[in-house]
Amino acid sequence: MIHELLLGISGHPSPLLSSSGQAADTNDPLQFILSPAEKALLHTLTQDLGGKNNNIRTNASALSSSHPSTVCRAVSTAIVSRHLASFQSRVLEVEKDILEQDASIVGAYNIVPLSAIVGAFDGWGRKLEWLWRLVQFMRAPNSNGHSRPGQSENGPSTAAELMEHLRHSTHTGYPDIEQIALDLVKVAETAWLKQISTWVLYGRHPVTGTADFFIVQGSVNRNGLSKFDEYSIQYGLVPHFVTKATAQSILFIGKALNHIRERQNALSYESSRTSAQDLALLPTHLAHLSSLEIPLSPTGFSAAIGAIRLSLSQNALQKLLPMTKVMEILRLLKDFFLLDNGEFAIALITAADERLISRNRPEAAKQNLVNDLASMTIKEGEVSAVLARTWTALASLQILDPAYDEVVDDQLDQASELIRLSLKSLSVSSTPSQAPLDKQSMILFDDLLLPSSTVLSLRVPSPLDLFLTSPDVDAYSRIHAYLLAIRRAHLRLSKLFLLSVLRRDHPSPNAPILLNQKITSGALAHRRARADQRTKSMRPIWATIGYAAFFLAEIGEYFQGEVVKSSWSTFQSWLLPSLASDMPPINATMTSSVGSGGRSHPSRPNSSRSSQGTTLHSPHDPETLTQAHKSYLAALTNKLLLSNSRFTSLLRRFMTSIDHLSALMQRLNNVQQHSDFETDTGVTNAASNSAAEEQRLMEDLRLSRQKVASGIQDMIDALRAIDATRTGARTYHGNNATTESYGYVPWAGGGVDRLLLKFDYGAAERTSYAE
Repeated sequence: MIHELLLGISGHPSPLLSSSGQAADTNDPLQFILSPAEKALLHTLTQDLGGKNNNIRTNASALSSSHPSTVCRAVSTAIVSRHLASFQSRVLEVEKDILEQDASIVGAYNIVPLSAIVGAFDGWGRKLEWLWRLVQFMRAPNSNGHSRPGQSENGPSTAAELMEHLRHSTHTGYPDIEQIALDLVKVAETAWLKQISTWVLYGRHPVTGTADFFIVQGSVNRNGLSKFDEYSIQYGLVPHFVTKATAQSILFIGKALNHIRERQNALSYESSRTSAQDLALLPTHLAHLSSLEIPLSPTGFSAAIGAIRLSLSQNALQKLLPMTKVMEILRLLKDFFLLDNGEFAIALITAADERLISRNRPEAAKQNLVNDLASMTIKEGEVSAVLARTWTALASLQILDPAYDEVVDDQLDQASELIRLSLKSLSVSSTPSQAPLDKQSMILFDDLLLPSSTVLSLRVPSPLDLFLTSPDVDAYSRIHAYLLAIRRAHLRLSKLFLLSVLRRDHPSPNAPILLNQKITSGALAHRRARADQRTKSMRPIWATIGYAAFFLAEIGEYFQGEVVKSSWSTFQSWLLPSLASDMPPINATMTSSVGSGGRSHPSRPNSSRSSQGTTLHSPHDPETLTQAHKSYLAALTNKLLLSNSRFTSLLRRFMTSIDHLSALMQRLNNVQQHSDFETDTGVTNAASNSAAEEQRLMEDLRLSRQKVASGIQDMIDALRAIDATRTGARTYHGNNATTESYGYVPWAGGGVDRLLLKFDYGAAERTSYAE
């Protein structure tokens, strides 16, 4: 029986494993031979030791061959090959002691008590129980009812979850469990470090376990023209000891190595020199990884990755990503996406309006403009034609304006080649989701330029995608749509003042000679009374239009003249400290960008000439530039109030109210002209009732005016709440927007208090004018 018992403990099939675990059976001879105490000891040996050993071996062997994570496979293999093998060795030692009749286990008359055998395996029950729970965790980490982000309810564990679980198990308080957990932590982190070394040293995805690697590869389709691979971070697979900055550095290193390899395939002689330089750095990078001690410490691992990133940037990437190309793409984004080039914004708005008018010209006199726009379906070719017409208009301005030079011409050619205006695709991108960059959904303004949602995108050429990623381009597109909507709304309100018939009373013409004096004086009196009545009824409407135009002009000036220009100046002075002394003061170049071209001829050619005439050198490596640019973009989004859902939702409704008010004003102008013609000439149209339609339009205008006025007041209240919140944050918690990233501190600004003072002054003038 002792031999059978040891075989059962070792994991071999034995009737003891089944009989001791079932209910009492009258046909089982053990029920009559063993006492209750012996049955309990036998259950401890067979179930707590033998059964656990068998189950762990079976499930761990299955995980070693079928688990999608190579780290989990390595841990399950180590469980079988090390710890279960150690348990098997202990079984052989106990058997040896029994055969040699060791007094520690064999009593008088060669009796081997079950209690002695249980004592010989003291502590192994706790070890096997912990190993069994670990195997169950690798199979389904959420089976205990605690949900984990990024995992299905019954899916297998990931490498990040397993390493976190093993590190947590080292603090259970049992030295034996701690020793096993530390050994498995070393196995897991060694296997994970091999995956990392494949990406960091060679820029290649690991051959096995790709689904468990936090650098994911996705196919991106740009404008339906071509597909290319894009790498991103899936933060749910990042181990907890790897910081976000370190994970981004790992992504940058692999992408840089991929670009170097692509350059090797494209070029011959120059790429061979870059390749030789890259291979010369390989032993140094390998030494940084080999010097790491396991278990990995966050500080040591971050220092090793930082050293590899800095070595790669200072040697292999100096020629691959020069500072001149970075500055060119940044200036292009500033001029066309941040609307520093005012002519581009006006030309784009004008081309879009002309396209809509040409499509709907036969029905323009019969239908309401708002309803007509809502019923239109824009095609991709028409959107491309709008942008092509915009480039044509800018080229004509360039020919007529002698202030432009060849540098601006080259910039316009580069912009027309890289920038695309297209319809927003409803299909979900195939790129895996990264970190939650936007914690709350932003209000979109991309359907105001045209009836359908359009996106101004940028085709990032290689190797600039090391510096500029797809989320960055998406952020620039949202900012562009936001600023363009403000500019468009202001231009639409400004064009209403060109409706001189509605805005002022023209002198009455002389009466015809054929009419007698009584009829003539009556007609003139009727015209004057009609003009006075219209002027009185339109005065509140014009007051609201003027105040709305003032509101948009001031908020557009604040966004363009202060936020965008100051943020860019701060970022440029950090990028190139040598150019900071050559830059003109911000106040000297700050001009109104709303309702004007917003040209800055002195600053643009000088900076461009400096980038062409001399070689720009920056003390920062490309990864530092990338992280600082992300901080710059995040701070810019915050200062533009795009992250404030309350203000942006109010502004979005305000834009819709302005479109409705503008459409009603244009319709009223046409109706009044038609009504005046019928009244003055006596020629009437039985199919239309101009007087009734004019009354209906005036009532709609009053309601629309109230919406616009209330919308302005709501936005001012939202700005007051923002100012109070940011003032409190600066007073008690510091400025949240001033976050340092690799030595770069974004522009903080002074709040919106001065903007609120302008609105208060404008509101006082509007009230006196309306009254």
